[in-house]
Amino acid sequence: MTTGSRVPPVAAPNAIPWCRTTISKMLNPYKLTADLVAPLSYQLLRGTASIFTLHRFADRDRENRGVDPARVRADLAYLRRKRYELVSLTELISRLRNRDSRLGKTVAFTVDDGYADFGSVGVRVFSEYDCPVTVFLVTGVIDQGSWYWWDRVLEVVRRTQRRTIEVNVGEERFVAPLGTPDGAQKVARDLTERLKRVPDVERRRVIADMEASLDVGLSPHPPAKFAPMSWDEIRRCAVHGVTYGPHTISHPILSQSDDASAQREIEGSWVRLREQTTAAVPIFCYPNGGPGDFSQREPALVRRLGLDGAVTTINEYASAPLWHSSSDAPFLLPRFGYNGNPALFKQVITGVLRARLAIGSGRTSARGH
Repeated sequence: MTTGSRVPPVAAPNAIPWCRTTISKMLNPYKLTADLVAPLSYQLLRGTASIFTLHRFADRDRENRGVDPARVRADLAYLRRKRYELVSLTELISRLRNRDSRLGKTVAFTVDDGYADFGSVGVRVFSEYDCPVTVFLVTGVIDQGSWYWWDRVLEVVRRTQRRTIEVNVGEERFVAPLGTPDGAQKVARDLTERLKRVPDVERRRVIADMEASLDVGLSPHPPAKFAPMSWDEIRRCAVHGVTYGPHTISHPILSQSDDASAQREIEGSWVRLREQTTAAVPIFCYPNGGPGDFSQREPALVRRLGLDGAVTTINEYASAPLWHSSSDAPFLLPRFGYNGNPALFKQVITGVLRARLAIGSGRTSARGH
């Protein structure tokens, strides 16, 4: 960010875009509004809490992309400076359950999937600000040290020497040109989204067929940029106050799984998690987490297992009234996707976004893994 930097005394031609960017950030109406209402945030947020979810942390050594750890540090510093309460997800759930008067400037952070860059980068960031964090783990991937399936799709598309991909996905034929890195990224994203909308057995078949038809044979274990944490790393991070929740065994889209598979994925991940770490917490995380990614069956399964709650990727504030609105509500906790945008982050934590959501009566999804 360029905020606080001096504008050069002479606006050379190559400085003009810099000036425009700086002015644009300064005059961002949502950021200005958030800054103005910050002193009133407790009133705007009364009875609510903000839960954020992240996935990847940029790690130069692993050569993977993700949120800039410096940006996360800046946002955590802002929360501490403005006296927000950074609490664990279990503490936040306790406050919702008990209609705690401290709700309001209450914030919790979560991280989905359990990539190794959390252990190498993310844990240090949260530890520096004494900020609790819950990481949701895909236990089968961690057991095998294997690929997350969407990374497998990306890497096959990137590595193939073929110029075109043709594969049947459900009842449709997916055809797309390849040849450039940017093109491969787009094709992989489009195919991944399609695969989320077919039965899980079909998804597995498509990925296997795609590897064969594109003449790409991947190692069972991914390179560092795609690697999951190990159980040893998970236990080491727990020393810093990190807790862990189940996120299924293989990260299927549960609404696309049959009854037996859905129960096995949810229950199996919870059992395995407790076997491997004493830092396990009884809070489930739905893969992908949007409204179409799970059905009424899943909250019921999680509840029958005796877990305390479950999180989605629906962008909304958690609140005591919402928690107590139905027997399923504790298993449909909303979370905001964290993307490192400081203006959007401030809108959420100051309550500006709450006012906008109330006016628009709209819900969106963080659409994560």
